[in-house]
Amino acid sequence: MGADENYQFNAKVYDILDRTYFRKAASSPRNAVISVLGEEPLKVLDMCTGTGTNAFAIAGARRNAKVIGIDLSTTMLKKAVAKWEQAEISNVKLLQMDAANLQFSNEEFDVVLISLVLHELSLALAGKLLGEARRVLKNTGKLIVVEWEEPVSLVQRILFYLVKKTEPAGFEDFLKTEMDQYLFRFGFEMIQTIHCDYSQVMVLSKNEHI
Repeated sequence: MGADENYQFNAKVYDILDRTYFRKAASSPRNAVISVLGEEPLKVLDMCTGTGTNAFAIAGARRNAKVIGIDLSTTMLKKAVAKWEQAEISNVKLLQMDAANLQFSNEEFDVVLISLVLHELSLALAGKLLGEARRVLKNTGKLIVVEWEEPVSLVQRILFYLVKKTEPAGFEDFLKTEMDQYLFRFGFEMIQTIHCDYSQVMVLSKNEHI
């Protein structure tokens, strides 16, 4: 399967998987992300926005926020734009952009979100994304990282088996990663971790000693 075909496949199943694993509002990482944003006006960057699920959820819940979703995939963005046209949400902007080479100024955003992305990347590429996230994030801002987490219950572990089989090689090793140490090496300190269905939401600040 070529790269473009792979993106087309991912775009088709992205929202289906989202509804399968994150359908419970009380334990959804989407709602956990919103809960840690605060109420003040914010400028939010959703890196690798995919089909825009997080961007639209944030913009709908925080109408005084300005949300920018970026993705390199044309296929993903086409689906995101189709959803945006139906959502009637005016405070979202979608851009095609390489997350490893952001076209934004230093310290431009109050919040940067990276959701279900890092496990798919080599350490070198993850470092580039996190370096760019750190650069465009205000010194008082928050980095929010959403990543898969091995569930505890037997029923959820059975369902999670599908995720394991569709993710890239090395995924199970990534699940064992100490995320506070992983993110610290790229200049971030863990503030809070929220454990959700099949996932964890990590809130971080910039480590100014790096």
